[in-house]
Amino acid sequence: MPTRDVDIISARLREAGYRFYNIKARYIAEASQYYGKLKQWILPLAMEDQLQARSELTYVKGIGLKEASHFLRNVGFYDLAIVDRHVVDFVNAMGFNVKQPNSIRLYLIIEGILKSIASRLNLKVGILDLYLWYIETGTILK
Repeated sequence: MPTRDVDIISARLREAGYRFYNIKARYIAEASQYYGKLKQWILPLAMEDQLQARSELTYVKGIGLKEASHFLRNVGFYDLAIVDRHVVDFVNAMGFNVKQPNSIRLYLIIEGILKSIASRLNLKVGILDLYLWYIETGTILK
């Protein structure tokens, strides 16, 4: 994507109040190569293995475990958690002592704890996560 397009994206992100608008603009520009290809690439993989689909999504610059999990949940896959502040707060309220994940290892540990709790409740972890979000915010956003 030409530099001028990145500058336009950056300006729009800044106007909209995004933090780190220059970096996000570059990520968006780089990710544009996946436009129109994501459905064929990720969705068949997610049908077979959601963990692998999430891992593949993290190869897109600017997409981490949290955003990849969010994407997959929003298109109907519920075997992954979006480990955010609300999840960490809940896990700690259940008697664990974890901090916000700052590594893949910690993200997966927290997700594993939430999966264990969800299993005991006979829920998919993505449904429990969505419910926790609703309890904290009173809204459901996709």
